[in-house]
Amino acid sequence: MPRILVAGGTGALGSDLVARLKNSDYQVRVLSRQPAPADTSIEWAQGDTITGEGLDAALAGVDVVANCTGNPRDAYQTDVLGVKRLAEMSKSAKIPHFFHISIVGIEHFDVPFYRNKVEAETAIINSGAPYSILRVVQFHGLLHVALSKIEAVPEGYALPIAPDAHFQTIDTHDVADYMLPLLANPAGRLTDLGGPEILRVADMARTYLAARGVENPTFVASPNKFFSPSAEDAYRQGVNTVPSNRYGKITWADYVRARRQ
Repeated sequence: MPRILVAGGTGALGSDLVARLKNSDYQVRVLSRQPAPADTSIEWAQGDTITGEGLDAALAGVDVVANCTGNPRDAYQTDVLGVKRLAEMSKSAKIPHFFHISIVGIEHFDVPFYRNKVEAETAIINSGAPYSILRVVQFHGLLHVALSKIEAVPEGYALPIAPDAHFQTIDTHDVADYMLPLLANPAGRLTDLGGPEILRVADMARTYLAARGVENPTFVASPNKFFSPSAEDAYRQGVNTVPSNRYGKITWADYVRARRQ
């Protein structure tokens, strides 16, 4: 039975992937900076991709590394240096497949977070490890957090994102399902993955507010922007969408309704 190491296995996507892998032909090992929980039913490796502590043991006997790490508060350390270290150590350990999750359209964003993602991909390619890179659109959860910043004002509701920005968000459960058959063999840069629908932020906001009992809202611009102006411009252009590869069963409306139950 092949062994897979899920780096970032306690995060949103990582935990969903681990849940899927429990019922697969893989022996699952989770890499986390936290100690193993008392009730875990899977292998646990405590380690840190930034410092390298514990990684030799974590990688021992592994056939696939699925890298789902990410930390926007410490993006360069995690998304560049940590990914570089993990890929290079995977190469040294002769692991047959390094699978990495990235983000759609990152080369079109002039912001540090996305530049770090580009640099991480380059580090993986240069490491010499056999790899697959899957770029995925934004998760539903990101827009849920952003739209939770909507404020009621005398004129209506202040949107923290441009109403004409476009997103093709996807649920982490659906991403995990999509990943499963791709873990077997390295394939280089894979086809970008988008969610089931492309929506304007104004329509996403209406769905979000409707789930909270607000119908037919009037939107006004908020001075408190969730994204930088350059990022908003890119979202308006739709460079973060993949019209040719729509995937997933859980729509934005499904996700929002589930969060209100």
